[in-house]
Amino acid sequence: MQNKSLILILLIVLMVTVTPGETFAPVGTVVGQFMEIGMGAKGAAMGEAYTTGASGAEAVFWNPAGLVDGGNNQLFVSQTQWPADMAFGGAALSMTFGNLGTFAISSVYLMTDDMEITSLDAPNGTGDFFSLSNYTLGLSYARYLTDRVSVGLTGKLVREEYLDHGYSAWSLDLGSIYRTGFHGLKLGMSIMHFGPEIRFSGDYIDYSDQQSYLPDPQVPKEFETYSLPVMFRFGTSIDLMNKMDHRLTAAGDMIHPNNNVEQYNLGVEYAFREMVTLRSGYKFASDEGGLTLGAGLRMAVMDWTTLCIDYAYSDLGLLTNSHRFSLGISF
Repeated sequence: MQNKSLILILLIVLMVTVTPGETFAPVGTVVGQFMEIGMGAKGAAMGEAYTTGASGAEAVFWNPAGLVDGGNNQLFVSQTQWPADMAFGGAALSMTFGNLGTFAISSVYLMTDDMEITSLDAPNGTGDFFSLSNYTLGLSYARYLTDRVSVGLTGKLVREEYLDHGYSAWSLDLGSIYRTGFHGLKLGMSIMHFGPEIRFSGDYIDYSDQQSYLPDPQVPKEFETYSLPVMFRFGTSIDLMNKMDHRLTAAGDMIHPNNNVEQYNLGVEYAFREMVTLRSGYKFASDEGGLTLGAGLRMAVMDWTTLCIDYAYSDLGLLTNSHRFSLGISF
């Protein structure tokens, strides 16, 4: 009876994940898009099919309900050199307080080098420069509701700034994971970056509107309001093999963003003695590229610390590729 119920759940999951999504992609209609970039090498190598796979401190970037699976205390750090010389990274620290639950603090950032300002009168550059500064600061909490179900919540401050324009806003991440007990099968969901509409400070001259740039003096405009990049993630993972020294896990995610069409990601992970790990994945609805590869090494350092080092390669098509590194320390 239990197996029949699990098969029914899987069929429902497959029906949901293969349902055709909308074909219209409202790209460019949100702000804070740096929050959509997958954080960390493990999730990236799995094709970002990581809603149920993320555990410990790094779970705050995918599904805060996974915080409870990381042991007592964890530190996670990740760094990626993104195309166009953009630096993207993040860090999280989680601590478990017995039956009270697990707390974490985290941050995500995206920075650019100085870029020269151009104008209609100086298309090759005015000699003045600007840079972008985007970051979040988050506080998370997660706990088990039963021995198989956990829930998590993250409250974040979001800040974006360039030149004299910027905004600060709050956002929430919510998530849950159900561990079925059947071959490591997990079902999970999360809603990421839910928050109010925002407006950049200051005003600007609209060179696509004659009523803004032709008059003397010119007539500046206020910025319009925009949404944050809300993402609904539904994921599942199962152990295809789990013997003494070998484990093979497959994972799939369906992602519904408010600024693009649905995305479908698949990933597999092979682990030898939970020390050496190989990963691969594919993002089926990716605009460019889609293939991801990676590896990880887990080792004990002294009697009280475990060190995890992970690497991921992502094919970005016309944007070439990215190399991500992440480090996890459990203590």
